[in-house]
Amino acid sequence: MALPSLSLVLKIATAPWVILKTTFEYYVTGTVYTQTDPEFDSLAKNLNVATAIHLAQGIRGRDADLVMGLMYSYFARYKNMPAVLGLPHYGEKVVDEETLAWLVKPEGAKKALLYFHGGGYLFPFAPQQFAGMIGVWYAVDSEKRQDLAIAMLDYLVTSHEKYYPTQIYEAVKAYRQLVDQGYEVIPMGDSAGGNLALAVARFAAYPTEAEAQFSRYTDFNWDFLPLPPPKTLVLIAPWVHTDKGAAIYPGVNHDGDFIRLSVNSKGDLYITGLDRKSVAPFVDFNGTTYEDHWAKVPAFVDGAILYIYGERELLRGSQELFAKEKDKGTFTTKMQPGGIHDAMFVVDVLDINLKKGMADVVAGKHRSKFNFGAVGEFLDSRL
Repeated sequence: MALPSLSLVLKIATAPWVILKTTFEYYVTGTVYTQTDPEFDSLAKNLNVATAIHLAQGIRGRDADLVMGLMYSYFARYKNMPAVLGLPHYGEKVVDEETLAWLVKPEGAKKALLYFHGGGYLFPFAPQQFAGMIGVWYAVDSEKRQDLAIAMLDYLVTSHEKYYPTQIYEAVKAYRQLVDQGYEVIPMGDSAGGNLALAVARFAAYPTEAEAQFSRYTDFNWDFLPLPPPKTLVLIAPWVHTDKGAAIYPGVNHDGDFIRLSVNSKGDLYITGLDRKSVAPFVDFNGTTYEDHWAKVPAFVDGAILYIYGERELLRGSQELFAKEKDKGTFTTKMQPGGIHDAMFVVDVLDINLKKGMADVVAGKHRSKFNFGAVGEFLDSRL
């Protein structure tokens, strides 16, 4: 097993100070979280997030496999949870690879949510994301979710020296495999996964441009045959612009956000060895225009897009700019008051990532949470 990086070791060594500081603030002055977001209603949540953010600052690419595993291994980890028992086709491969598998596939479902995880294109699939997607299915109305399957993709990441356009190739391939099985596919992504979902939407809607962009990457077996572009998108804290998309937002306290300004360097890593201008239409979406880049994507024309971001996240400026310029009436835009980056899979999921929490999920109690409630309500309207 590889040893952790020195930066991670230093963060582990100083974690007790973060625990003491957070505990003191929680009981005496209030933490930055309790002061801004009602979801932080326990000391445990405050300690969990504060410590995770502290450690995350020390994690380097070589540490990724120490803190996260393969998506397929999570199926065994969660198989005895109350929310998982009885899920039809749980853990089955969509075709023949463990990297694309069904979380749930009701018989006769006509729509399939295809989930792309976040992580700055650097980190693999996290268990919190797996648990969160269980929560997504149960956030949908009990009758309507019988028409919704959920597949998840464990795409390769830059910590394994897999760079652009590897992730787009894998995501488009997964999208096509679901289409070939007769599903109307709803791409869903958080953070970098949102960036990937948008790239897939553009690939499907602009096949000529896609072929011109990607055919030069001959290491991949591209298929440029027509694909139906998505009518619906679910974007959670999307990383819409990987080139310096993180920035200080005037008047906002970013203390305790789950990302740092250094996330911009992950955007550079993603396109290692390439000229940014040449790949920008599939990577940096603040630089695109509705008329030239989105007018052929049904979700942007007469479909629907759920667009959630946090009030206190460093990506807020680029997220709001994208929505302002590209929303022609199909966006359901929700800013979470006091929310940090990707709060759905960082904060909201904490209550459901245990056995008791999973029982509450089955009962639908998690729909009271900002993000799960918004996702459930939106998907109800599309089913």
